[in-house]
Amino acid sequence: MTQRVEWGGVSPSPGSRINWLPWGAEAFALAQEEGKPVLLSIGAVWCYWCRVMDEDTYTDPDVAAFVSEHFVAVKADNDHRPDINSRYNVGGWPSTVFLTGHGGYVAGATYLPPNQLLAMLDEVRRAYDSGKQGLYDQANILLRQRREEVIKVSAGAELGPEMVDRMARRVMGTYDARNGGFGEAPKFPGVPVLEFLLHLYRTTQEDFYRAALVKTLDAMLGGELADRVDGGFFRYCNDDDWSQGQHEKMLEDNIGLARVFLEAHLLLDNPDYGKAANDTLDYLLGQLYDPATEGFRGSQGAHSEYYDLPPEARASESPPPTDPWCYTSLSGQAASLLMAAAWGLGREELLETGERVLDRLWDMAAARNLPHAFSAEGAVPSSGGQLLTDWAHLLNGLADAANLSGGASEAYLERAREAATKMLDGFYDHAHGGFYDIEQTEEPLGYLALREKPLPENVAAVQGLMKLHHSTGDPDCLEAARRTLSAFAEVNRAYGEHAAGYALAVERFLSNPVEITIEGRPGYDGTGAMMRATAGLTHPNPVVKLVRRGDGSPAQAHVCLDTVCWPPVEAPAELAPLVAEALSPQQSPFADIFQQFGGI
Repeated sequence: MTQRVEWGGVSPSPGSRINWLPWGAEAFALAQEEGKPVLLSIGAVWCYWCRVMDEDTYTDPDVAAFVSEHFVAVKADNDHRPDINSRYNVGGWPSTVFLTGHGGYVAGATYLPPNQLLAMLDEVRRAYDSGKQGLYDQANILLRQRREEVIKVSAGAELGPEMVDRMARRVMGTYDARNGGFGEAPKFPGVPVLEFLLHLYRTTQEDFYRAALVKTLDAMLGGELADRVDGGFFRYCNDDDWSQGQHEKMLEDNIGLARVFLEAHLLLDNPDYGKAANDTLDYLLGQLYDPATEGFRGSQGAHSEYYDLPPEARASESPPPTDPWCYTSLSGQAASLLMAAAWGLGREELLETGERVLDRLWDMAAARNLPHAFSAEGAVPSSGGQLLTDWAHLLNGLADAANLSGGASEAYLERAREAATKMLDGFYDHAHGGFYDIEQTEEPLGYLALREKPLPENVAAVQGLMKLHHSTGDPDCLEAARRTLSAFAEVNRAYGEHAAGYALAVERFLSNPVEITIEGRPGYDGTGAMMRATAGLTHPNPVVKLVRRGDGSPAQAHVCLDTVCWPPVEAPAELAPLVAEALSPQQSPFADIFQQFGGI
């Protein structure tokens, strides 16, 4: 008999009487052999209600007996297996999903107490016994519908600025003018939306974009999204006025919010936003960075009994545990943040940490077999094939390091080339454009037979390719980026305001990049002032490179457009006029190109 599994993330409760199996061929072969449906539980180590369901519902003797007799029970971790989660999640965590023996969807719910789960178990069991063929037919129809959605992601549409304008209207249509933020309760920070709003204000200088940005950032800092005792931000708030914060802290959210507050600090010269960025970085490094692993842990759990304590009482209690696993895609994002923050906040020590993280990721990627989750021992939990998200964010981290590390740019650039090659070989749809989320495997199970094209991961892939193209001039990278953006020209609308990152990528693709190289040191020689001047440029696509020097001379900024560069400036106030001169059709050697495309 198969032994009960214990693996990172959602290992069964010690009191569980259920023989949980990992997702895999063995579990589905057993379901087919015994003619049983599959009970799939998708959870996460940070999820409060997952813990409640494990400790209360699945330890209930009646539930355990019914599951053991009539089902094959499978557990999957959302963070370790995002490919499973994206295909079977039914609207939250835990996801309680019922499948056929071949992985087809039958029914699902989220958290269920024992009596409700027992009722649903009995209903599914009776339907499976009396009408199995109908359930298989229904599952096949759902699979065909998912396949049709993937087919819609196909290149062909032209890219134009109207896509950006449409997204701006879409985003501002969801703006909560009373409380700040976007949408109604529950209120999530929405990092891609905030980054797009930063871009809109920077490029247009319109006051209503600034007002929406400031109101939202101030509301998040002043409400219950921010943990003012231990640092960092919670995942979301239950109420639209940013109260009733839900206490799990996600690495991805905190990376994104640290980046947003850093950019807002540079753009608006607001010390409160600089402090928020610094404090969030301190939280990330103090709680989620694992020096032994040289990676970042994915989350810190939602333990309300701790967070409900008064601030003075929390000081004497141990904080909730963090996820014991580190994640490749998130560690790549963290490395990019650290390098940008080293220059933007004058914290030079962050460069070394960012480089160590990238070097660790590259060591794991050397055999082109990049794990999604890893630990200090290098062990990887039960997993499927490689994931687009890991290669895309590794590519971005390496490309950013080539621009921001202050040295060794060629070494990082060569690694970025290799990462892009792997990403294009393993995930790119050469026939229709866009990137699949998983590699092709020989015997995929259930809905994993369908390789999907999620928008966020495709945006990350495009960002990395465009960075690499700018540094190397590789036309294949630019063409793959163009066809990927074209493939989502229509289907991005289904994502609503959450497609803001896509619109931002389109804007940058359509805008000829202007390169600003700053020579200086983080925190010294006027480098910070030059960074703020760069952050305030209204051009849609500035590419910033930092070169570290230790001769004590003032910081300088060099402006280049394609292969033409202008003499450096040392006064931050001179940077914007110089960029305007470089982009002027009257002054630029590219006047014919500007006229052909109608200007920038």
